[in-house]
Amino acid sequence: MLRLLLGVGTAVAVTLAGQPAQAAAPAWRIVKGVDIGESATALLDVAASGPRDAWAAGYACSAEDREGCAAIIRWNGSRWSKANPPGADLEHVEGVSAASPTDVWAVGNGTAPWAGHWTGPRWTGYKPLGSGAESRLADVAVSGGRPWLVGTVKGSGVVLGWNRDKGFYRAHSLPGKLEAVTSRAGTGEIWAVGSTGTQPLIVRGTDGGRTWKLTPAPSIPDGHLTRVWQVAGGDVWAVGYAGKASYDHKDFLASRPIALHYDGRSWRQVAVPVARGRLTGLTSDAAGTVWASGVDFAHGRRIMFLRYAGDRLTASYGPELPLREQRAYDHQTVTRTSITRIPGSSGLWAVAAAGGGDFESHFLLTYG
Repeated sequence: MLRLLLGVGTAVAVTLAGQPAQAAAPAWRIVKGVDIGESATALLDVAASGPRDAWAAGYACSAEDREGCAAIIRWNGSRWSKANPPGADLEHVEGVSAASPTDVWAVGNGTAPWAGHWTGPRWTGYKPLGSGAESRLADVAVSGGRPWLVGTVKGSGVVLGWNRDKGFYRAHSLPGKLEAVTSRAGTGEIWAVGSTGTQPLIVRGTDGGRTWKLTPAPSIPDGHLTRVWQVAGGDVWAVGYAGKASYDHKDFLASRPIALHYDGRSWRQVAVPVARGRLTGLTSDAAGTVWASGVDFAHGRRIMFLRYAGDRLTASYGPELPLREQRAYDHQTVTRTSITRIPGSSGLWAVAAAGGGDFESHFLLTYG
């Protein structure tokens, strides 16, 4: 159960020079959400179309012997409430994207990969990959009335497009695993990222998704990209981690966070001022400043926030999360996070999953 905190502790900012500097207390604070279900719970993604419309998605009723059940919640400007799709045989909701209060898409997985479209009064559900044998949907991005979905089918990354006449169609496929997608109205571009299994994977769609091209990424052994975000044309970011794609405790704690930037010509790696951790959230605020979220294992009970300013990434930390009591072999840290801007304001939302096994918990935070 979430606890409302009225204040936050002081954060430590870390510069690329490695010199810690005391920062002013951040504006991040935990907010009260809604009881999304019993046992282990997690929020994996968050999206907003404005100050009075935000969505968070993940799962509840999960444990070591149970896969889980879908959890989608909605913010109406004053409180969060449940907004689960009725009748959907879902275990985890992986991604959510909101273009407006009446144009929201979500994707998840259960007995089959699922995509849902919220049009205001109700959800409409689809199974764009059929029965779902060896298939998974990982993320969705909607802009200009068009959703783009990414996932994996039998070891190949897939990008799915949608329109009112064709419904869902396979726009592109390539060897590897796709984890995240972004599209920005007016640019005609779609970017999707993931991993080849040994290196970061980036693919770019142009001409409104008519043309697709694999984009060379910096060589990072065991690099996995978990999020991508287009600030503007010719200004794209991707984040993730280097290490084994596993949540095994030892492998997880050996991960190193990575960040990449595309300047319109090529991708380059940007130094992250943290030795061990993972990045799983990415957005830009009203001023165009890029934010990433994740975990720094040296401060594992706080969400780490990276902000790009002055040609460098600077790390700060949210308040300590009140994790439930953990067993020795469970994660004692934040495991996954997501972050989104709030259009029409200077604010941000963030969500997190923390802990593990039967004691995993979800958290909602706001900034500004």
